[in-house]
Amino acid sequence: MEKIHAGDCLKTAQKAKSVNSRQLAKITGTSPQQVLRWRSNANMKLHTMQLICLALDISIQDFITFSYK
Repeated sequence: MEKIHAGDCLKTAQKAKSVNSRQLAKITGTSPQQVLRWRSNANMKLHTMQLICLALDISIQDFITFSYK
């Protein structure tokens, strides 16, 4: 089984939803720098993933499969 890279999933989800890092930062109440850290990390806390999924209006299952589409 291949490991999921959360940052790659985020990049793909952002592209699919046409949301740039600055927009995502504003929606999630964080800084653009934090979004860049999320995008570069292979791992992500579940509550962070939930926050992102709520912001992008997608399910967690969709989020983790975005990098495989």
